[in-house]
Amino acid sequence: MFTERLINELGLLKLQAKNSSKQTATLTAPKSDSTKADTEQRTPTKPDMDVVKLDKNEFRLLVKMLQAIKHDCVYDQIHFDGQVVSYEHPKKTLVFNDINLADSDQIMNLSSLKDLINEPALKRPVWEKLKQI
Repeated sequence: MFTERLINELGLLKLQAKNSSKQTATLTAPKSDSTKADTEQRTPTKPDMDVVKLDKNEFRLLVKMLQAIKHDCVYDQIHFDGQVVSYEHPKKTLVFNDINLADSDQIMNLSSLKDLINEPALKRPVWEKLKQI
C-alpha cells in the first residue's frame, strides 16, 4: 500500500504475518554485526536526503487528506521548498500555500499545512475543494 520510503518517513512499523516465510528465515539465520555494517556501508546515500524536510505533523496531515480522497500518497510526488508544499495528484497539482489564490485547470490552491494544523477551521474549505477531485 505504501512505498518503503513513505513508511520510513512516517516512522511506521513494518509488520509481517506470523507465518511469513521471511520471518522464519530471519529467525533461523540472524545477521551478524559485521554483515550489518557491510550492508550499511554499501548502501549509497541519496542526494535528495539533504533537502528541507516537511514537518512530521504536516506530512501526516497530507497523507491523511490524500487518503480521504481515496488516493495513496506517493512520496516522490511531494515537493517542498521550505515554505510551499505541492503534490502532483494525477488529476491536478495540489499547492498548499494560500486557498485564496485563483485555481487553474492543472493547479488547485489550498491552505498551507501549517495553517491547517494551527487553525482547524480552515479544514472545511480545503475539504470542500478536495472533494471536487
